[in-house]
This record gives sequence, structure tokens and C-alpha cells, in this order.
Amino acid sequence: MDLNWKHQIQRMTGNLRNKLKALSASYASPRQILNIIRTAIIPSLAYAFAVTPCTPADLIIWDNMKCRTIKHKLKLWKSTATAMIRENISNFGLGAPSVCVEYHRRLAAALTSSLGDPSARHSNVTLDLLTKQIDHLTDLYNTFLTIREGTNLHIRRQLNYFMRARQLLSIHSSKLLLMKHREKILHSSLMKISEALSLRKPPPHTLSTLITCITQPLMSLGLNGLHDLTSPNKTHIITVAQLKEEFPKVTAKSKIALDRSAALVNLPQVEDLTPGEIHKLLAYKSTNASTFAIYRKINNTHQRTS
Repeated sequence: MDLNWKHQIQRMTGNLRNKLKALSASYASPRQILNIIRTAIIPSLAYAFAVTPCTPADLIIWDNMKCRTIKHKLKLWKSTATAMIRENISNFGLGAPSVCVEYHRRLAAALTSSLGDPSARHSNVTLDLLTKQIDHLTDLYNTFLTIREGTNLHIRRQLNYFMRARQLLSIHSSKLLLMKHREKILHSSLMKISEALSLRKPPPHTLSTLITCITQPLMSLGLNGLHDLTSPNKTHIITVAQLKEEFPKVTAKSKIALDRSAALVNLPQVEDLTPGEIHKLLAYKSTNASTFAIYRKINNTHQRTS
């Protein structure tokens, strides 16, 4: 088992298509069509919603398939508003349930029923699993906003394997709160994860995040301090070759970080550290740093602005 849900999504789509196709070819009346969709077809599709990670695109496709069948059987125009089909009968709609709403309802019901299970063992295991998954996603969020490179795709992919976290995020995205003993469950972490998932690209670097990007790979080598990266007279940053002599297990990230640190301290003192300059420093990704002393000289000892 590799938790690849592609086959499950394809099977659900195929089953729904076959059922709607058979319903379209039947002699059922418009009222019967709506009742069959509401009481049989949507529940059969939603049976696996609690554990299956469905994307918004999947839900939209299923909703469109259902709406096309209803419009065809009720002889409505193709341009008929989908909102009218979903609206309650009491509000002059057709009362056809939304697949998206049903998906989020099933996720919320699955999590709340497990947390409130009469068996203390079941509820405790659910809460512990939920906490571990949210903590892991929070760590990914912190790393994403520290490094500020790439996209949030790796966080989204983790949700395919974190069922409980996915259920809680569904509740949060519906603008609801999960509370236990009058306390919000993992609300602050949810806000952070939701922020990371909403970003198409990470925000621009600041001076603090730039320093973290530089120091983390270097400190992982076992440095006693940043003074280990300077020459004996404290006027230059050491070269990659000198770094290898002191620390044999030098990685490519460490080499890049050393090059960035040399470029940072080599900036002229009259030059402010603007977002543009920070972007230029992060563009240093060569593992073959310059060995010329003039490019590794420590020039800027004054205070910088972020």
C-alpha cells in the first residue's frame, strides 16, 4: 500500500458517470430524478469521503456531472444557474445537494465522532494522531517560511497521508471551530498551516530569514560559532577548501551558505540591505565560491536595515 489515491478517484468518477448515465436513460420523472440523486447517488459517492483526499477540482467535476444530468432530465437550459439547482426547495430551488458541501460535512462528522467516541482509547488515539500530524505540518510551515524557496506543494502532498489533519483543515476551511472542554483545538497551528497553503509562492526574504538561511547549513557542520568561518586575523571569510579542512562532511548547501555569507559581509558599507540586495544574495547558488580575497573581505560592520 503506497497511499496513492489516484485509482480510487478514477473509480469514484467512473461509478458516478455510469450511474448518472443510466439515470439519464431511465423513464424516471423529474421529482424521482432529484430524489434518486439525493438519496442514492450522492451517498454512494460520499461513502469514502471521510478517508479519500479529494481535490477541489475533483469535487467540481463531480458537481458538474450531477448538474448536467439534472438539467438534461428537467429540460433546463445549459446556462441555468447552478445555484438554483443547489438551493433549497423552500427557497424556490431544486434542492440538489452540493458534492463539495457533502464532502466537508463527511470529514467533519468523521473527526468529531472519533474524538467523541465512547471508547476512551479510540478518542485518545484520534487526538494523539491529530496532534502529531498537525505538529508535523507546522514544522513544514516554519521551514517553508524560513527558507522561502519553492512552493507549498510538499505540504499539500502530506495531506494525502494525514487523514485526521485533513479532516480538521476541512472544518477550519468551512469557517467552523473544533472545540473540546470549551477550548479551541490546535487553532493557532491551523492558522499557520492555512496561511502556508494559501500562498502561491513564499513571501520575500527579510534580513532575519536571510541570516537563518545562511547560518543553518553552516551550523549543522558542528561550528562552535561564526568565528570559525573567518581567517585568523578576522578580516576575511574562509574558502570552501579551508572549510573542508576543518569539517570533512561539507555538503553542497554548506558551500552555498558560505558563499552567501562571504557576499553578505563583502557588501560596501554605504549600501543598504534592501529586498533587492537580499534577492541578489540568495541568487548565489554556486558551490565553487571565489577564492580571491577581495571577494571574501569583511567590509560591512555597520548596522543594516531589513
